[in-house]
Amino acid sequence: SVGVLFGILGLVGLIKVSPANSGFAEAICGERKFNYKDIQHYSDETNNLVAVNFGGWLCLEDWFFSGSVGRYVSTPGQLSRGQGACLPPLLSGPLDEPWPSEGVLINRLMKANSSQWAADVFKAHRESFISKQDYKELKDLGIKSVRIPLSWAVFADVLAQVDPEIYGKHDPDHDTAIVPDPFYKDDIHQATVPRAWLRDQLALASDQGIRVVLDIPTMPGGSSDGTYSGIWPLPPKFWKENVKFGSGNVSLQQVGLWLNDALIKWVESLDDLLAKGTIWGLCMINEPAHLSAMEGHSWATEDDVLNYIESYTELFRASTLPKRGVRLYVQIIETAFSNFNARVPDWYHKTYTDEERGTWAVMARHYYTAWNNACNGLIQSPKVAGGGYQCDESTDRIRGMLRDCIFSFAGEFNQLFPSPDLRAVTEWSLGTNPDANMACTNADVLRVLFEANVNAFAILHEEGLGLIEPFFWTWRMP
Repeated sequence: SVGVLFGILGLVGLIKVSPANSGFAEAICGERKFNYKDIQHYSDETNNLVAVNFGGWLCLEDWFFSGSVGRYVSTPGQLSRGQGACLPPLLSGPLDEPWPSEGVLINRLMKANSSQWAADVFKAHRESFISKQDYKELKDLGIKSVRIPLSWAVFADVLAQVDPEIYGKHDPDHDTAIVPDPFYKDDIHQATVPRAWLRDQLALASDQGIRVVLDIPTMPGGSSDGTYSGIWPLPPKFWKENVKFGSGNVSLQQVGLWLNDALIKWVESLDDLLAKGTIWGLCMINEPAHLSAMEGHSWATEDDVLNYIESYTELFRASTLPKRGVRLYVQIIETAFSNFNARVPDWYHKTYTDEERGTWAVMARHYYTAWNNACNGLIQSPKVAGGGYQCDESTDRIRGMLRDCIFSFAGEFNQLFPSPDLRAVTEWSLGTNPDANMACTNADVLRVLFEANVNAFAILHEEGLGLIEPFFWTWRMP
């Protein structure tokens, strides 16, 4: 829908317009036109528009593909049927019913037709959504890094040690195979990502001088409460349950560590890409236990999350990757903690040495103004209350309010994790409201929001307080 497209505006769309205001943002100001040179100049001047995400490519969220019926950029529980209306190019809508998550969609395609059809649909999507041209455009814009969210099924073959008949018969380098989730074995399936093809995609990035962060947002059984988990709307089971194949004595967390170890070993084998600096970092689990701290949720504890991070950190620490220039992005979400500020910084500084925090252990957080009632924006409506600003207010007023909000977050981030700590915001966007029908679509307002984010991160760096590396969500909308 138009609301979704502009509510979470892809950078491909953003570069087609520019603001009509002046001041610090002059680096990206200009006439309304295709403004590649201006954004490239801003990247060069601030060294801070450095990264984007390839969302919706190798890990799906339903609202990316919601077409004209989409409304919410994070599908709420009351819409458990989901918002997914298609998956181009092979699966065109309308469908008989919307799909809520990747694992549910694959399960339905397999049962309604065949495993081969499900594999063909996902293979076609993956091979068409991102192309060689995307990497060239990244380079032209001066963007230096891309974060690629991956399905855990890239390394599904690690489960062959649990059940070789189910997980050990496909060629992990060349096959797109349909495999069951090891907990939700009858309800959720995943499509493997051929590792030789994935390596070719990394080579395309390398050819353009683009660095890559490989990120795993999903885990078997589901590790978070969201459509990107691959199992939604089913409840996450990763933190407390065992696999349902083999003896049944292997925990899903153990499988997660096998997957993490497989990722590390695979990256260690990419000698030419490592030598070129293409592999910039790894994130072993994204938004772990998201929403588990909310009332009524008891499927994960704070200790579950931190203990798991310590375990995958030991795998990374023992590998050759820290000495080969690869970073570990330690992504932690506030919604898994009753008091993030009181718990996480102290744990982080005890878990990683000063040298590790200054060279490879990156504290990674997410920041969306859309989910902050004091900082979000919405259309003018007498029926809508709240919101930090309304879309038809003056851009000067909106700019001032957003600067206060975002500088407050960035300043607190710096205080909680001071230099030499490496810091990143691996997701931020131009969505002004979680309800895309209520979100601002005015290009000038969206450009003000863009300025406020990148300026806050860059100015901290200019003042000697250290860099917050930002990754824009997301590069492309379907």
